[in-house]
Amino acid sequence: MNGQSSNLEKTVINISGMSCNHCVQHVEKALQEARGVTSVQVDLNNERAYLEYDTAITNVENLIQAVNDAGYEGTRSEH
Repeated sequence: MNGQSSNLEKTVINISGMSCNHCVQHVEKALQEARGVTSVQVDLNNERAYLEYDTAITNVENLIQAVNDAGYEGTRSEH
């Protein structure tokens, strides 16, 4: 094993309820702490989170739940 995962996938989650950069930081922290997430970028203007995650560890539903648990509304994006 070389330590790299072949299970990485990118996704976009729509997020409503963010109004400032503090909100962005809160959502980013919640997603970064989610198991299996390898990268996160939250865009306040577009109300989206761009993520890369390991499908062997988590799935989009779990990531949306992390957003919801942080107090915002996450939904699956159709890109």
